[in-house]
Amino acid sequence: MSGRTSAMWFRIVTAILSLFGLFFVFFGLRVFSDAVPLIPHEVLLPWTSALYGTIMVGWGATLFLVGHIAFRRNDRELKRALLAGLATWLAMEAAASVWFGVWFNVGVDIAVFMLFAIPLFRADSA
Repeated sequence: MSGRTSAMWFRIVTAILSLFGLFFVFFGLRVFSDAVPLIPHEVLLPWTSALYGTIMVGWGATLFLVGHIAFRRNDRELKRALLAGLATWLAMEAAASVWFGVWFNVGVDIAVFMLFAIPLFRADSA
């Protein structure tokens, strides 16, 4: 498979992943237990908590590995891409928290963004 084909494939899979993410933002994982009873209600919360945790671990590993490369190379474009991804994640999470009235998490999202943004901004200006 050529590099161009591989890159296109990667972008398509990423777009599909993002669309599924948006679907779950608006409709939730309860579609698995409401519309099609694949998952019993008593399992839904523990399962979604486990999914959330695994996504955080995977996202953390991605940030760690890509961040290591970005800082080692002092790659301004890659650092900005990391910042854009973090801003997207945390802004959408904060918006969902506001929607559901979980206000403390908005503060958590702001703090997490700042913890990541400070080294990315400082490295970008250096």
